[in-house]
Order: sequence, then structure tokens, then C-alpha cells
Amino acid sequence: MHRVLVCCLGLALVGCEGAIVPGGVLLPGEPVGGSGTGAGGAGQGGGGSEVMTCAPVESLDPGRVTMRRLNRVEYNNTVRDLLDDATAPATDFPADDFGHGFNNIADVLSTAPVLVEKYDLAAKALAEAVIAKESSPGQTTRVQAEDGAKSTGGADGEFWNLWSNGTISTQVTFVTTGRYTFRVRAAQTAAGSEAANMVLSLDGRQLGAFPVTATRATPGVYTAEADVTQGSHRVEVEFTNDFYMPPADRNLLVDWLEVQRPGTVVDPSMAKVMVCDPATAGCARTILTRFGRKAWRRPLTTVEVDRYERVVTLAQMEGETPKAGLALALEAMLLSPHFLYRVELDAEPTSLAAHPLTAHELAARLSYFLWASTPDEALARVADDGSLLQPAALEAQVTRMLADPKAKTLTTQFAGQWLWSNQVEDAAPSASVYANVTAATKAAMKGETEAFFEHFLKQDVSVLGLLGSDFTFLNDVLADHYGLPRPNSATLQRVTLVSRPERGTVLGQAGVLTVTSFPTRTSPVKRGAWVMANLLCQEPPAPPPGVEALPVPEVPNATLRQRMEQHRSNPTCAGCHSLMDPIGFGMEPFDGVGRSRTMDTGGFAIDASGTLPDGRSFSGPGELSRLLRDDPRFPHCLAEKLFTYGLGRAPRRDETCQVEAISKDFEHRGHRLSGLVKSITLSRSFTHRRGETP
Repeated sequence: MHRVLVCCLGLALVGCEGAIVPGGVLLPGEPVGGSGTGAGGAGQGGGGSEVMTCAPVESLDPGRVTMRRLNRVEYNNTVRDLLDDATAPATDFPADDFGHGFNNIADVLSTAPVLVEKYDLAAKALAEAVIAKESSPGQTTRVQAEDGAKSTGGADGEFWNLWSNGTISTQVTFVTTGRYTFRVRAAQTAAGSEAANMVLSLDGRQLGAFPVTATRATPGVYTAEADVTQGSHRVEVEFTNDFYMPPADRNLLVDWLEVQRPGTVVDPSMAKVMVCDPATAGCARTILTRFGRKAWRRPLTTVEVDRYERVVTLAQMEGETPKAGLALALEAMLLSPHFLYRVELDAEPTSLAAHPLTAHELAARLSYFLWASTPDEALARVADDGSLLQPAALEAQVTRMLADPKAKTLTTQFAGQWLWSNQVEDAAPSASVYANVTAATKAAMKGETEAFFEHFLKQDVSVLGLLGSDFTFLNDVLADHYGLPRPNSATLQRVTLVSRPERGTVLGQAGVLTVTSFPTRTSPVKRGAWVMANLLCQEPPAPPPGVEALPVPEVPNATLRQRMEQHRSNPTCAGCHSLMDPIGFGMEPFDGVGRSRTMDTGGFAIDASGTLPDGRSFSGPGELSRLLRDDPRFPHCLAEKLFTYGLGRAPRRDETCQVEAISKDFEHRGHRLSGLVKSITLSRSFTHRRGETP
């Protein structure tokens, strides 16, 4: 009975709001495999010659995004941040499909029956794990700093910033007399010769004074112990040595304070869900309200909470404990489309007119764009009060979130798919031809491209440097592979390129070169097509039916270039190959795994010269990279790619003007990735959506 109950609640209890079906979410009145804008009619950025007249921004149709299922990475990140669960349950889910080069495109994220079964198993395991984390007897009480009584300061991300001498205090009810452990998670902003001094006290009695040397990036936990009598007592944290000499400013940042009775083993993540005893009257509703708000990325209605609270009641009527009933309700919440999908539904679905997203919908779009995860408390607060809808507040959140370590997903997910570094581990160069390519080599190849992109993201400098810089990131394994001096490090280190500038571009990185080669040789066609599609957004069409493969030379002295020219003599092939091949020939000084060479596998000298269709000539990957770096199509293409990743759909043809405006703003912001992210998130397509009728 319980399994049926949970499935009904998770997949259908939302009533008319929607239910999971193979292929997606079936909305009232919408056929299976419903419409949606994502896959169709994406423009090619600035690649065409058509002249368009741009309407005023406020009249542009922002389109809609098909209700978007969380992909595997997003699911794992969400349960990690929601439950402190590191088991990555989605690793066992079926692989996500790709559209427009990315695996977060709404229109291709279908929901097969086997995936629903996996959701059911994962939700059950996650809910049971949450309940199992509670330990009894004992007491653990954690209070977030922003929930305590403050004498000064203000919210600062996950912290409360005591920016002058002051206190944070709270009343704690100690369930029994005994010895308790007190913990405070804190950090400082350093200034002057001293560390921030933090005093922890109980009812005015000092328990300890701590020099807080930890930083915001790696906060510390400071501990003291004391004997406490049963009853209510005041626990206080005080900042005592404020220092300010512009621009230096010493502050104390406090995340939370906690009391725990010794002898009790309690997982700290318990406080995220089990905030009270489920056997206590009203506790189940409190837990469901708080958990549902975080899991569904919006406040629940009274009716919704009532539905899930009835699960707990029904389970108890069947003889289950309050905890078991609560586990069933949590499981059902994790099976709801409101958790598994990013839901954007009109409150009054009567008009097709464009309108702003709600603050909570916008927060979800933003967090899954930058973090591939659910909104944190700081983002949820500005969604709750509605201030996120103001452009200045939205931009401030982008700045904060890009500085958070979770923004690493822009590197691992966006850049990893855009630059194909995520494919390196699956590449299979022939062991007989490339015997020295090991798993460690491929890991370093992948890491180089990620670290290279990460530099431009974190340092906030022009991303045009992806196609021309005087540095790269190497460890000893990759340096040996390239024939460059070792940095004497097993981890990747930034190294300055003195005599090998061709390595300071993605076109010279072994990961890109390996995944655009065949197992036994290079492929100028694959490399040229990769540059056209990924860097210029000019996807070459598929070869027409009946086109022969690259001919085997009838004479032994035919170079690869000569064979390609013979292939291109076919008029059917000439159109596309005249665009792709010159680019690919410019990358021929690198073999099939990215090592430098001057002779090809047949022993012939390599001719790396070429002429682009617009008449610009080059010789070698360095000159080719400079031409591409100076080509306005490259930053425009990057803007289009990040727009696609951020919205989960490709830009429609009627959004050409908007993408062009984003690209221009990107240029005005110095081609910095932070500027591009802000341009996209402030755009009408990101902050608005078209209305829908039932």
C-alpha cells in the first residue's frame, strides 16, 4: 500500500498540475511530446547576410521553455545541496540526451519508464537516509546566524557579517543537565595585524576567545565545552576588535552556532530537514513546509502541505511511526514533478501575452544556469521578498554566485560540452599508434582545457584569450607529452609559454586535438568542422547521401592534403570541404593526440597553410588562432552558446536581435565571461516568458 501511496502522491498528487509520462510532462490539454521552442529554428548568430529590423525590446517575444527535467548532474547537485547527500544517485540513471551540443536542453530531456523507476528507488533511499540521520538520545541545536538576534551587521551570502563590534545571540532550551559542546562556523575578512577576535559566551560567561584566521572560502569551526543546567540559556557570539583603514576592513563572518550534548552522534545535515521531533504535534507540518520550500524551489501552498501531511497521518493510522510516515511524505515530495522538473506555470493561464517570471522561477533559472543546482538560502531570500526582480539585485546575485565555488559547473558542464573536454576520457586513440597515451594523460588533457577556461572565468579577463595567450596549464605528464619543460608537479600548474606559443590556444590543446581525430590519424575535416560549429556557430551540413569516403591513394607518395584535394574535386563535396579543410590543415602540425610534429605519418612534410573563404590566409595554428580571435563571429558564437546553455533551448529566429544585443553588450563589457553571463541573465528572454493557455 505504501509504495502505491508514494507513487500516487509523487507523480499525481499535484492534481491538474501535471504528471510524468514517457517523453516529458503532460499538461492539461497538451498532447504527449508537446510543443516548445527549444530545438527548432535556431539562428546562426551573425553568420547570415539577411538584414533584420529589430523591434523595441519590450515588444519582443521572450518565448517559452519546455518544462525542464533535471539532468543527471543537476539531480546529483540538487540532492547534495538539499540533503548533504554525496552518493550521487543519478549516476545510475539513463544517460541524458543532447541537443544543440548540451545535455540540459528541455526538449530532449525525455522521461522514459526506466527513469521513473530509478526516481522511485532514489527517492526512497534519500528519504530513509534523512530519517536515519536522527540520533537519540541527545540534543543538537543549530541556529543560523541570520536567525539570531543581532546588534549590528548584515547578511552576506551564507554568513552574517559583523562589520563592527557587536553580537549575535540566541536562546537555546537545553533538554537535560550535562556537559555540552558549543560550535561556531566563522571566517574573517582580514585587515591590520590581528585576526578577527571572536568571543563565545553562555549567559554572559565567556567560554572561549578565538582568533579567527579562516577565510570565506574555507570557513573554520571553533569549539568550546561547558556544563549547562536544564532549561533556557542565552548563547552569544561577539566580535571585539573591529579595524578599518580604507580600503582594509576587518569583519567577522558567522554562518551558524550549534550546541550538542556529548555522547550523541548527529549528522550536521540533519538540521536541514529534521528540525524538530516528528512525534511532537505540528512538527511534521513544519518539516514538510520547510523541506518542500527548498525541494520545490518555491513556497508551498496550504493545500499542498495538507496533502503531504495527510500521508503522515495515514501512515500512523496504518500502524507506522511518525518518522516512517514522514519518510513516505518526503519520498513523495522527491517524486513530484515540482522537484524533478523546473516548473514554470502561469497562475492564470488565459493569455499568450509575455510577462515576467516570478521571483522564484527566476531564482531557479539563475541557480541552474550558474551552479546546475538549486537556489541557496541567500538567493531564496531575495526571491521570497521579490527584490530579485529588480535588475540591480539580479546583477548583484550573479556577481555573488560567480564567486562561489559552485560556479565551477560553468567550466565542467558548459565549457566541458562546448569545447568537448568532457569527451576526452572516452576517446580511444589506437594503442599501436599512440602507445604512450594513458588514463593519466587523458585526465591531464581534460584538465588543461578546463583550467584554461576557468582562468578567464575567475580572473575576469577577456575570453578572447582562449584563442591566443602566452600560458597554459601543465603537469609533468602533459609536459612530457608536449615535449615541454616539466613544472615538477603532479597537479596542473600555470606555465608561461616562451618558445611554444601555439599551445596558448584551445586549438593547440591535446584534448581538443584528440577528440577531433580518428583513432589512428588526424582528421582535418573533423577539426575544421569542430571550429566552424563550436567557435563560429556555422554548423556544416551533413554529407549528402552516396558521398564516398576519403579515397585510399593509388600512389604511395600521396599526402593527406593531396588525398583531401582529390576528395574535394567532387563538386558535391567541394562546397563544405572548402570551408572546413583549410581550417583543419592549419591544425595539422599536431598529431592525432596533440603532439607537435613537422612530418605526417607517411613521412611527408606538413603544409599547414590555408586560405579562408573571405580571402584571409594563414600558416599554422598560431596564425589561424589569431584570425579566429579577431573574427567577430567568435564572441558572437560564444554568446549564442552560453544563451543556449543558460535557457535550455536554442535562440529562436525571432531572437536574432536579442542575441545580437547580448553580443554587443558582451563586447562593451570587455569580452569578460562575467559580463556575458550578466547580459544573458538581464535579457528579456531570461527574465520573461510567453503566456500559455491550457
